[in-house]
Amino acid sequence: MKMPLQDAGCLEMKLCLLLFLLCLCCLGLTEEPTPGTPDVSGPVDEEEDTEEEVQSCGGRQLFSPEERRAIGGTIERLGLQILEKLPIGPQQPNIVVSPLSLAFALAHLTLGARNKTEKLLLKSLHAHSLPCYHHILGGLLPYFRNTSLEVATRMYLRPGFEVKLSFVEDSLARYKSQPVPLVSVEDVNQWVENATNGHIPNFLESIPHDVVLMLMNAVYFKGEWQTRFDPLGTSKGIFYLDNQNSVSVNMMKSAQYPLRLLDDPELEAQVASFPFKGNTSFLIVMPLPGRGNVSSVLPKLNISDLYRRLPQEKTMQVNLPKVKLQYRQELQEALTSMGLGSLFLGPDLSGISDHPLKVTGVRHASTVELSEEGVEASATTVVTSMRSISLFSVNSPFLFALVDDASLAPLFMGIVTNPAPDNDPMLNDDPYGNSTMSDQPATENSKHNNRSCSETEPAGGSSVQSCSAPASEREQQVNGLEISNGRKK
Repeated sequence: MKMPLQDAGCLEMKLCLLLFLLCLCCLGLTEEPTPGTPDVSGPVDEEEDTEEEVQSCGGRQLFSPEERRAIGGTIERLGLQILEKLPIGPQQPNIVVSPLSLAFALAHLTLGARNKTEKLLLKSLHAHSLPCYHHILGGLLPYFRNTSLEVATRMYLRPGFEVKLSFVEDSLARYKSQPVPLVSVEDVNQWVENATNGHIPNFLESIPHDVVLMLMNAVYFKGEWQTRFDPLGTSKGIFYLDNQNSVSVNMMKSAQYPLRLLDDPELEAQVASFPFKGNTSFLIVMPLPGRGNVSSVLPKLNISDLYRRLPQEKTMQVNLPKVKLQYRQELQEALTSMGLGSLFLGPDLSGISDHPLKVTGVRHASTVELSEEGVEASATTVVTSMRSISLFSVNSPFLFALVDDASLAPLFMGIVTNPAPDNDPMLNDDPYGNSTMSDQPATENSKHNNRSCSETEPAGGSSVQSCSAPASEREQQVNGLEISNGRKK
């Protein structure tokens, strides 16, 4: 039975990212936890009003487009920083992170930080030059309710652990983080499974007795391309890992796709933007063969500048590899190299509790899947021969971002150097056909030429760049940030 034609372009892109903070304190953490409510102590200290409150930010519900773009810029810079610090290698050739979720987690922690620790976190968030930072960032939560993005937050507190009322109230007011008792690993795992629509079951094996606080957020996105995709167009293609090796992948293709495509001489890359229905778009940045690599693009990337310079849409043939990515990484080393090393030594988190706390680790895991949704399109929509139509093919390492068009905040970002890591690499027919590298400098200079589309793609695929919108994407991500009081576990 054929499904309706309008379903042929349905794309599900699911991103579920959780960051959690594990805290330990000095007292009462060696016994089995008992059910109950968290011990929230102390009145709100009126003298600790934040700078934003002094500037009368607290009562605002709506923020200007300029303020949203400003917060989007801070999220982008945070995302680019973490991408630059994460290693890429044969065992882990791809990266997927959510700068939005990471910003929420670090900003939430900032509410409980004081003195040098607070300044350090605000600096890492690029928040110093932005008045009302917490209010504008937190204001994205109700804004996202009217989009394809869902954000869930929660704060787990160990019964018996004394946490300051001001931190609980600020967490709820700014980031909608509802405090609940931290009782069992089953309870936490059930929340994670529900928040990720069943994609991340059994998130934790156990919760150590000395864990007293967990700050969590989950991001879920489901979108549909503005321009429909025909899954019947998917066929085998070649993805060039470097100038010698390639892998065979399924390429999702569209013969006539309206695409905003920019050849950027500064980045030495091609930039393409695929719009979703709604207020988001999928951005791809692919270095030109022989001109550079993904790592060389990151320091120069500016999403808002690219969106200003992208030309009007032009119809062309586009291809994108059908991929399923899995990513796991401890983020402590990356955050330390970003200047946040003191969080793991002796931070001032006295805004959370009078007990000494510290971050002991950061964990992150994610999966991303781009695939058709098992729909069947009418054969009349399949165009088998297009002459003199430009061709843009993503057949070498690239950077991608799902961007909120209003704030230009990257909801998630990633690097793909091998879309089929389980497939055995094979030698290129033309070893110099594509010398774009993802993790080392390019040694060959080659002139990039735009070719027109024909029935048969060039055997080497060297100067053909193509980009096709996938019919479906699923993403799940899990991060963990651990906090302790300095005792060795």
